[in-house]
Amino acid sequence: MSHRLSHSSLALLAALGAVPALAAGNPSTCAAIADNTERLACYDDAVGRPHQEAPAPPPPENTPFSARWELDAEDKRGTFLIKPYRPTYILLGRGTNSANRLPSSPGPDRSVTEPLDVSPVEAKYQISFKTKLWEGLFGRHGDLWMGYTQQSSWQVYNKSNSSPFRETNYEPELMAVFRTNLDAGAGFKVKLLSVGFNHQSNGRAEPLSRSWNRLTAQVGIERGDFALVLRPWYRFPEKDGKDDNPDIGRYLGYGDVQAMWKLGDHGLGLTLRGPLWQSGGRGSAQVDWSFPIHRNLKGFVQVFSGFGETLIDYNHRQTTFGIGVALVDWL
Repeated sequence: MSHRLSHSSLALLAALGAVPALAAGNPSTCAAIADNTERLACYDDAVGRPHQEAPAPPPPENTPFSARWELDAEDKRGTFLIKPYRPTYILLGRGTNSANRLPSSPGPDRSVTEPLDVSPVEAKYQISFKTKLWEGLFGRHGDLWMGYTQQSSWQVYNKSNSSPFRETNYEPELMAVFRTNLDAGAGFKVKLLSVGFNHQSNGRAEPLSRSWNRLTAQVGIERGDFALVLRPWYRFPEKDGKDDNPDIGRYLGYGDVQAMWKLGDHGLGLTLRGPLWQSGGRGSAQVDWSFPIHRNLKGFVQVFSGFGETLIDYNHRQTTFGIGVALVDWL
């Protein structure tokens, strides 16, 4: 009887569990084992080394930005899939301490001369989503996203004026988003950087037309269930006489800061915008709070104070309070 075994014989013996016994003192017999774990165990047995199972790899880190922006390889889902962007909600009731009945803007034919029939109580809703257009802008790094946000203020309780939509803002944008994962100290990480183009307008005719175009950047910082987005922007200038709101930078500034916390089933968002630190500046502050109601349906409370709750109100100061429901919040 030959003392040499063919590879097919070794494979059969491996399947029957006999190879480890044959391998004692003869590691070459382990080569026929296809499974990596079993082959390693065979080599360990052959040289008399205690065998230990390799530890399972740690689960991927689930951070606020990773899943939302598909930053890590295990998060990639491909292109042209709809994903949440900003909160999607409806405020069933939103009240203001100063209804804007005389919207105005510098320049001829951009100001209302007769007070509008505007109720201080209305409904407000926002729809926001994004989709990835291109995965891997530079090799495997960076993705190109398109985002869209629409916000409407609806005079649903103003029955005497046929319950019109007072204002709708349309905001499409393109963003190139890059994973950075830089250590910022104290447990904070700079998780993403992005640059993009943002257009926002209300789609109306003079004297109520308002619009602007911006080059935007984003720096995303996170630690645990806390996330911070720094978003500076540069407004593209428009020709004299064609600018619906030439002084909008004085009120809405040159960037905003968004802070987001996930507190169990509750979400809290704070947005600070505009030249709050400048003499004669304007700006605004907004607080959003979401809380559980039933499954994916959440209660939603929003408080806003300052200038520019909507584009038509960019130079109008007010404080508003609204309550309703949300399908998507910040995190």
